[in-house]
Amino acid sequence: MSKFGQRTRATILSGIFLLLPACQIITEQADKNESYGEYYLALQQLSDQQLSQEVLKQQASIDSEATAATTTESSYDQQIKLLILYSLPASPIYNSFNAKALLNEMKKEGNNAAFATINPSEQAFITLLRDQLNQRLLMRNRLLTQQQVQQKRALEQQQQLLEQVQLLEQTIKQLKNIEQAIDKRDQ
Repeated sequence: MSKFGQRTRATILSGIFLLLPACQIITEQADKNESYGEYYLALQQLSDQQLSQEVLKQQASIDSEATAATTTESSYDQQIKLLILYSLPASPIYNSFNAKALLNEMKKEGNNAAFATINPSEQAFITLLRDQLNQRLLMRNRLLTQQQVQQKRALEQQQQLLEQVQLLEQTIKQLKNIEQAIDKRDQ
């Protein structure tokens, strides 16, 4: 290979190595500029394994912020993303109770400090998410109440059937006694 070819190749490689960190910074900035709605939609496209990895990533970020004992805009962002993961039905950690608890916790902390830095459309998304979680929990409570009522009715019906069976068994026993008495009288 000629000196010119080697120099060109070295220049291209060094340029690539210089641009790689810039690509990572751009990706990180894109993640920060991604709206929560876009994040939610992106999560819906992930496989179970990718969702699990995302959960671990968000949880690790929150844990590292907690050990630093500082609450920053970044830690609120991670908490909101974890909240969205709890709210996503396909998520391996889907749990509307945990999502609502986390949302309530963030609402309590520092007079809504978690939501003070996000724009109104993002706040609207979080409000919609809160409303959806409330509806899910209300619906779940209604279903549990209905299930308890149905179980109570089923137990009452079962008890009535047992009483009827006992009554029928007594009637059968009485009829057998009558039959035996008639047979003895006929002998």
